[in-house]
Amino acid sequence: MTNLKSNLITISAFAPATCANVAVGFDLLGFAIAGVGDVVTLTRRNDEHILISEIISDEPLPMDPDKNTASAVVKYFCQDLNIKAGFDIKIKKGLALGCGMGGSAASSVAALVAVNAYLAQPLTAPQLVKYALHGEHVAVGTAHSDNVIPCLYGGITLTQSLSPLRVLELPIPDVVAVIVHPHTRLDTKESRSVLPREILLTDHIKQSAYLAGFIAALYEKDLDLLQASLQDCLVEPKRAPLIPGFYAVKQAALNHGALGASLSGSGPSVFAFAKNQSEALGIASAMQQAFSQHQLQSDVYVSLISTQGAHVVA
Repeated sequence: MTNLKSNLITISAFAPATCANVAVGFDLLGFAIAGVGDVVTLTRRNDEHILISEIISDEPLPMDPDKNTASAVVKYFCQDLNIKAGFDIKIKKGLALGCGMGGSAASSVAALVAVNAYLAQPLTAPQLVKYALHGEHVAVGTAHSDNVIPCLYGGITLTQSLSPLRVLELPIPDVVAVIVHPHTRLDTKESRSVLPREILLTDHIKQSAYLAGFIAALYEKDLDLLQASLQDCLVEPKRAPLIPGFYAVKQAALNHGALGASLSGSGPSVFAFAKNQSEALGIASAMQQAFSQHQLQSDVYVSLISTQGAHVVA
């Protein structure tokens, strides 16, 4: 049986929002966003039950411990490590469901980091990945890593392999990220359903060149190369019709100096990279205005790429 710290009763953890895919790296790339995310609090029980005691959210979330990503991850973690303990779980959502900013990943990763902190010998981030992936499987039926890994690690990451796990922590570019979240929901399952199962070899070659150029740009600190490489010829064209005004929003970002813009995760949020804070604010305003012309209000997040992943806060 895994030993727990006897003096800990309540632990809270914060997990940041994330932007997955980053245009060029479908299901591979992601980065963490500073300042917005979910907080999950675990409190030891006197029995071995794992229950959700409270959810603070603008939208309804499942209270069933097997259907909520936070509780499902804690349950799997405890079963796998033979932890004989129970927890009450409180979830404070900072991210809307289906917003394209890693909302399901943030809840499950925050819960995972909290329960891991009870261990006398906590697991490392790589060791936690398999439990985080279980949360994504509960949420969307697919254990994809492009949100949970940057959420755990922080920074910008590329998952080269899950079995065996091989995560590359990439150099963080000197850019400011802008994410605009329109007030509409697009579930990951729906967004994935429009993607083709097969692609043309010529498109694969083109996208591989963009991905290679993007990674080279990070290592060489070359924003011109980054700008030339931040293109998505595979996924964006298929998902764009699901988001009202997407191309107008993207063009507004580019017209105001963005280095590039594309879907954040599966959408409907749209991200852009700016050279500095001043340009980022102008880009954000233009993107919001473009969404409003398609009868969509929106929220804006302007942030550096966060170097810190999920962590204990209390």
